Amino acid sequence: MKKPLQLAAFLCGCLLATTAFAAPGKEPGFKFGNGWTLLPQVSLGLFWESNARDTVNDEESGGGWRVQPSFSLNYELNRTRLGINGFYTLERGFDDEDAQDTDSYGVSFALLRELGSRWNLSLSASYVHSEDDEFYGEGWDLNNPMAFRVETDESDNYTVNGALGYTSAKWQASIGFGWSRQDYDDDWNNTSDSYNVSLMGGRAIGQNTFWNLSVTGQWDDPTYGDTSLAYYIMTGVSGDLSRKLSYSVMVGLGIYDFDGADGYSSDTEYGPSYSASLSYKINKTFALSLSLNSRYEAEYAGYADCYYVWSHNLSAGLNAQWTDKFSSSLRLAAFYEDHISSDARGGSDNDRTYYQVVLGSSYRFNRYMSLNGSISWKNDQYDYGQSGDDSSDDFRADIGLTFTF
Repeated sequence: MKKPLQLAAFLCGCLLATTAFAAPGKEPGFKFGNGWTLLPQVSLGLFWESNARDTVNDEESGGGWRVQPSFSLNYELNRTRLGINGFYTLERGFDDEDAQDTDSYGVSFALLRELGSRWNLSLSASYVHSEDDEFYGEGWDLNNPMAFRVETDESDNYTVNGALGYTSAKWQASIGFGWSRQDYDDDWNNTSDSYNVSLMGGRAIGQNTFWNLSVTGQWDDPTYGDTSLAYYIMTGVSGDLSRKLSYSVMVGLGIYDFDGADGYSSDTEYGPSYSASLSYKINKTFALSLSLNSRYEAEYAGYADCYYVWSHNLSAGLNAQWTDKFSSSLRLAAFYEDHISSDARGGSDNDRTYYQVVLGSSYRFNRYMSLNGSISWKNDQYDYGQSGDDSSDDFRADIGLTFTF
C-alpha cells in the first residue's frame, strides 16, 4: 500500500509544479490542425464510506484513495461537432478486507452533423470496463460459517446510438436506432444484447410547441433464453416556453412479450409508458434539470432467466454558479423496480427501491487546478413480500484536486 501512496504524492507534487510555472494567460489544452483541441486531466482524491462493504448488516466504515487520468478530444468546424473522451479510474481502499478496490476505464464519442438548415445527424458510442470488489460476509460457506471472502466482479458495457432528425416551422420528425451489450465475466459468462428502433413525428400546434407521436420497438437477446420484445406507443407535447425553459412530456402504452430460458414460461405484460424532461435556466446563478421515464426489460442472472423488470426512473439536478470560480450541484436519483416472475413452477415477485442524493462543490484556483468535494447518501431496499426485506445505507465523502493541462 505504501508504494501507490508515494506514487500519488509524487504525481501531486509534479502537477503542482507544472501549474505553478505555467505560462500566464495561456488557456489549458493543446490546439492543433484545423479545429482540434486536446484537453488532458488528472484527478487525485481521498474518500470515506460509512458502509464500505455495502452489506445489509454489520456495516463497516472505511476509506481509500483515487487516481483518475482522463482526456477529451474535440473538433468543431463549420457544421460538424465531434467529441472523444476517455478515462481510467483506480480506487484502492486502505484496508483490503473492506472490498473497496475498483478499476474502470472507458472511451466514448459523440458526433453531431448539420445536414443543411433542417436536417441533422447524431451518432454516439461508448465502451466501459469495470472491476469491482464484492464482499461476502459470514454464512456464505456452510462448512466455515465465520469465514468471509472478497471477489472481483468484471463487466464490459457497449452502446451505439444514432438518429436522423428533421425540423421546420410546422413539422419535426426523427428516426433512431440503438444497440447495447452487457457482458459479465462470471461463472455463467452471461451476455445480454438489446436493440431498439424508434420513429417520431410532430406537428406544430403553437409558437415553439409541437404535438408528437412516437413508436419504439426493443429486442432483448440474452445468452440464456429466447428473444423478448417490447413495444411503446406514446403521444405528447414538447417545446420551448421561453429561451430559458424547454420541456417534453410523452405518455402511452407499453407492451412486453417476455420469453424465459428453457423450463420457464413466457409472459405478456401491459402497462402505462411515460417519458418527461425539463430544462430551466432560473437565473444567472441557478439551473434546473429533470428527467422521468419508465421501461420494461429482461433480468438475467446466470441460468435463472425467469424474471423481467418494470422500472420507473427519476433524476433531477440543480446547478449553482456562485462566482466565476465557485460552483455547486445537487443531484437526486430515484427508481422503483417491479421484478415480475415468469417461472412456470411458481416464482415470487419482488420490488426494489433505490435513492441517491449527491451534493458537490468545486473551486477553481486558476485555469489549471481546482479543488472538488462531495458528500452523498444512498439507500437500496429489496422487498421480498412474505420472505422479508433487505435494506442497506451508505454515506460517502470525497475530496480531491483536478489538474488540467
